[in-house]
Amino acid sequence: MQSIHQFWKKSTIYGIGSVLVRAISFFLLPLYTNAFTQSETGHIFLVFTFIAFGQIMFYHGMESSFLQYYKQDSLDKDSVGRTSLIMLLITSILLSGVIFLFADFISIHLFGLQQETWVIYCAGILFFDVFSSRIMTSLRIKEKAITFFIISIVNVLFTLLTSYFLVIYYGFGIDGILIGVLGGTIIRWILLLPSSYGILSKGTFSIIIARKLLRFGLPFFPASFFYLVLEMSDRYLLFWILGPEAVGVYSIGYKIGSLALFIIIAFNLGWQPFYIKIGNQENAADTFKEIGTKFLLIMISLWALLVFWIHVFMRIKLGSNYIIGEEFWASEQLVSIIYSAYIFYAGYIILMPSIYLFEKQNWSPIFRGTGALLNICLNLLFIRYWGMVGAAFATLISYMVMFLFIFIKSKNWMLIPYEWNIILKHFIITSMFIFVYSMMQKTVLFSLGISIIYFIFVLLIYGKKALLRDFKQLRSIINDV
Repeated sequence: MQSIHQFWKKSTIYGIGSVLVRAISFFLLPLYTNAFTQSETGHIFLVFTFIAFGQIMFYHGMESSFLQYYKQDSLDKDSVGRTSLIMLLITSILLSGVIFLFADFISIHLFGLQQETWVIYCAGILFFDVFSSRIMTSLRIKEKAITFFIISIVNVLFTLLTSYFLVIYYGFGIDGILIGVLGGTIIRWILLLPSSYGILSKGTFSIIIARKLLRFGLPFFPASFFYLVLEMSDRYLLFWILGPEAVGVYSIGYKIGSLALFIIIAFNLGWQPFYIKIGNQENAADTFKEIGTKFLLIMISLWALLVFWIHVFMRIKLGSNYIIGEEFWASEQLVSIIYSAYIFYAGYIILMPSIYLFEKQNWSPIFRGTGALLNICLNLLFIRYWGMVGAAFATLISYMVMFLFIFIKSKNWMLIPYEWNIILKHFIITSMFIFVYSMMQKTVLFSLGISIIYFIFVLLIYGKKALLRDFKQLRSIINDV
């Protein structure tokens, strides 16, 4: 029980910091939807999609190998750290240089505009973000939670304030958003310079270690690439088929639905080091079962809560504007579909111990490649018939297939006795409540009423004692944090 308590505690601390950084674009939604048109918002998200693909190229799987070998008890930890950072620095300079040289070409073909300045901003963002992210990972491994959290907060606040002032008061438009993000990554990089020096000044650069890092990490590169194709290719397909306006509306709904992804990222920050650490213990599978089952039940419950209140949330007034601009309210229909897709991705994540602990990482590209290929095919078909809703359903089906693939295959490697019957029952009941809600007139009173009824059902199914026990554990974790 102590190890499980520590897991949730660390996941909460590191999760909040990391999710805040990744949620910058979410915090900027009121700015996007009130200060920009649908077309301009579409171009903003196309730029961020390019940055996301760029991050995969810059990392090329080395984040996983760094996490695997840069351990506190490792004899060659210092050399691993120095070798990893030098490799990252060299590849980042080269890739940023390539992006800079081909900025005009990238701008025309990916954004449909002559805006090479945006691409140059992207090159800078990628360089500083990727390097500082590696140092942030080292802080997680060293369990320097306070430093990690403070730097994350400073990064987020600087980005948000700079973007807001440049767009609202100085009329920088999309450039203002990108300058704000670039400034935030530079600030984080500066704050991490002492930690960077601490890693680079110890150990020696080793070709043997470099080969070991590449050998372990490179199989994760295609897996990460396929995941990004699955996650973001729909933006470009919508852009090419329906235009930037559709991308703008779709991206707002997708971003709100991807609140689930922020939770998964926070969970996985603690989950991955945790299962690597205790994977060889005798009762590891039972520990995984308790954590994974509880995590999926929480994810499903939050799905209901988000759907019941998103209509009200979008229409909250901020002065003369709504929190989500009226022009983007059509994105509400996408939120439930996208969130449910991530529930299946959460199921995929809790089955990952079987890949890491039994060194089956070569299967990871196959799982994600299947999802990515299916996603592209379904998007090409569905978008033409059902537009944005079709793209959302393509994402849901792709994540569902990816989960079923690893669910079937992982049983041959490591049988973790997750309580799938309880999870499935909870999912079906929640789906029924969401369906009923979608058929009714949406008001604050109805959202409140159906939320209360839903959680009474959860209480009856899950059990009062179990909920009280989990609540006490959660309160204890929050107090510790």
